[in-house]
Amino acid sequence: MILGQKQQQPDLLYLEQALSPWQSNIMQGNYAFEQGALLEARDKYLLAKTLADHLLQQFLCAQINTNVIYVIEHCIPALVVASHNLADTYIAMQQPENACKWLCEVHLSLSPLIKHTHYDVQKVSKHHYLKTSAELVSFARRYPSLPELIEQVNFCLCSESTTNNQLH
Repeated sequence: MILGQKQQQPDLLYLEQALSPWQSNIMQGNYAFEQGALLEARDKYLLAKTLADHLLQQFLCAQINTNVIYVIEHCIPALVVASHNLADTYIAMQQPENACKWLCEVHLSLSPLIKHTHYDVQKVSKHHYLKTSAELVSFARRYPSLPELIEQVNFCLCSESTTNNQLH
């Protein structure tokens, strides 16, 4: 072993391999989105979201150690990125109702992670929870003529929240 090299390399390699299909689908989705192939982009982002969610759930059930925490810290943003890309695709497809669904879903999925027993998981979850809150507020402001979406956003923001972030 090279001096100073971390012994966790096999675990980091595992993470890289585990997230590789997610990254591939995100890149393919981005390319499809840029080309205007929105259905293909949607499908790639949905697959990436499913992969990230599955990986996150798998590691949330694992025995906690530094490697598991490291993986969880990377799965949370992967899930958020895929969900936000999916929402952006639905917005481009003129389907704000579906975009709202995915934004709310990822936001609500972060809520229980804020109360996780490990501080690092709480920290990364809270960071992304606050970002998704801001994204939901921005989303609702984009669609003032759709009160049902504002109602969904308000419900989502008020769920599991100690502050009142309702939009009027």
